[in-house]
Amino acid sequence: MVCVGPSPASADLIRAVAKQAAAANAEWYAVYVENPEMLRLPEAERNRAVSNLRLAENLGAETITLRGRSIGEEIVNCARQRHIARIFAGKPRRRAWWKEIFSKSPLEELLLLSSDLDVYLIRGEQAASMAAAAPGQGKRFPSDYEGALLYLLAATGLCFLMYPYFDLPNLIMVYLLAVMVTAMQCGRGPAMLNSLLSVLTFDFCFVPPRWSFTVEEAKYIVTFVVMFLVAAVMGHLATLIKQQAEAARLHERQTAAMYALSRELAGARGTAEILQGAVKQISEIFECLVVALLPDETGKLRPAAGDFSAVFQKDLVKELDAAQWSYGNGQMAGWGTQNLADSPILYVPLPETQATIGVLALRPKDPEAQNWLLPEQLRLRLLESLAKQVALALEVERLQKTA
Repeated sequence: MVCVGPSPASADLIRAVAKQAAAANAEWYAVYVENPEMLRLPEAERNRAVSNLRLAENLGAETITLRGRSIGEEIVNCARQRHIARIFAGKPRRRAWWKEIFSKSPLEELLLLSSDLDVYLIRGEQAASMAAAAPGQGKRFPSDYEGALLYLLAATGLCFLMYPYFDLPNLIMVYLLAVMVTAMQCGRGPAMLNSLLSVLTFDFCFVPPRWSFTVEEAKYIVTFVVMFLVAAVMGHLATLIKQQAEAARLHERQTAAMYALSRELAGARGTAEILQGAVKQISEIFECLVVALLPDETGKLRPAAGDFSAVFQKDLVKELDAAQWSYGNGQMAGWGTQNLADSPILYVPLPETQATIGVLALRPKDPEAQNWLLPEQLRLRLLESLAKQVALALEVERLQKTA
């Protein structure tokens, strides 16, 4: 078992374990644990983790995604359930000193819990960082922080209206409410900024002497500290709840899509009917135009289901070459991927047990539609899962004809 994460070095770790598994003729697994901390990572890093899982799958691993609070515990439990002999992990980078004091690293948890398992640490190659900011990124003040400032201003305005009629503790509640709303709408960073500015604004505008950061009574110092800590904790919890709800909603959508396609394929008979059902369901799920392409006797892809002219509107030769590349390499290509990304069409191969049996070509009707704005790692994994279902149905149909 190899532990996969969002680090660029994970790719080198996966390749090293793949070589060892091949030399030992052993089954191997690639495991990724999605805990609350992973959910808070930038989308680019989460996409990289899924790319690493996809690399392991292409190299012959069975990929597993686990969910839990403790990475080490989830990995060890999975290893024991599957009778894993060896666990491989990458050497981690040094963490901040305060994290070392207050919490154990996932590797420390793994080593403590795996007394009956062999754990190997491998130093990955120094991969070039894929998380470098795009040119010009970070120069603009993010809109989420602008939202945090707007909530702060709204709370301050409301407090000015309440000030003649209410005591100071009541005004604190207004600021805490603004911090909570900021956390739910804008995220943890803006909520922390809001909580800090709320303390300063409350002190400057309402605590005697007003219009000054000086404080007459020492008890207000304690009030400020408690106010900041409570606001920070509320912001953290609100953000965590929002992230978990979003993850649950996305996984529910994936399950519903898989069920709908399974139900459609279960009643289909014959290659043409299977492909028509797949085209119909996928076009509804992703609000796109879909055409299924199967190879002829010479290996050239030909339309088998769907509206070919609606999907391939121009540059026909170039787009068919892109579809042929996806078929030959067994990888996604075109829109929204790293392969032939300039194409307006997304090509999804249909993987059989030992080869690729065809390609689905998808042209989004509206690239800004909700289903196309899903996080990349979820969108591509969902498409891969749907394509595998279609390929399995086609393989079963072929085996029945052969029998």
